[in-house]
Amino acid sequence: MKKIVENIKNSKKYGSVYIKTIERIVADCIVRFGEKRAENEAKNLLHQIWGAYYSSRPDFEKILNKIETEAEKLQLNSNLQEVFLQNEHSRSIILPILRLQSSVQERVGVLEEFYKKIFAITGIPNSIIDHACGLNPLTIPWMSLPSTTTYKAYDIDEEEIKFLKLALNSIHCATKAEFALGDVFLDEFEDADVVFMLKLLPCLEHQKKGSSIEVLKKQNCKYIVVSFPIRSIGGKEKGMVEFYRNSFMFLVENQGWKISEILFNTELVFVVEK
Repeated sequence: MKKIVENIKNSKKYGSVYIKTIERIVADCIVRFGEKRAENEAKNLLHQIWGAYYSSRPDFEKILNKIETEAEKLQLNSNLQEVFLQNEHSRSIILPILRLQSSVQERVGVLEEFYKKIFAITGIPNSIIDHACGLNPLTIPWMSLPSTTTYKAYDIDEEEIKFLKLALNSIHCATKAEFALGDVFLDEFEDADVVFMLKLLPCLEHQKKGSSIEVLKKQNCKYIVVSFPIRSIGGKEKGMVEFYRNSFMFLVENQGWKISEILFNTELVFVVEK
């Protein structure tokens, strides 16, 4: 197992993936497929749950340099969140970056409405955890959060986490944002008012069929915001709204949770009150 993990971690494509996630997936693949097939099967699974969401790997260093250069031109200050919401030039810096990742790109056209409707149900949270965050933390300026709110983002992409931390520091984001590697199957997390699990459950099911409900149950929070895509990565509609709606309602039907649904033209969202 150790050799397979090293091969994957030392590869160009998967070198940025959280080592604990690689170890978990390799161990599962050895059990399911045997050692001869484990490396290829583990790489295939990593592509499905992580690699497929970028059409090509971003040059995070180049993107960060651009953010810093543009921020200096604008002479941005500690009130940057308001600037980003009101200044078209500032938005033009962020939006191309959001479009690099398919799961976040689909949300771009509804960002203000997206968070407004969610927080109308949850109330303005004092704390947020964002699991498998991707580039979603870059949408913080659209969340209209007070400076007292803490936002903790987790992902299995080490390079992406470092980029997000530096990017949010560069623009002096008013919200207190923290970033760390995290695997929802393995790690323990803080309590929070709201937990984001945006388009995450299908990825969990790819890894461990039937695992979603246990992951939901172990979240220590008042609300979980769960979402599902309504189109494939290729942009096709395949009855996904009804499929995910029915699947999710069946999944949580015996939990006694209050479920609110919000349907956007790009994403199906459920706000779960635990």
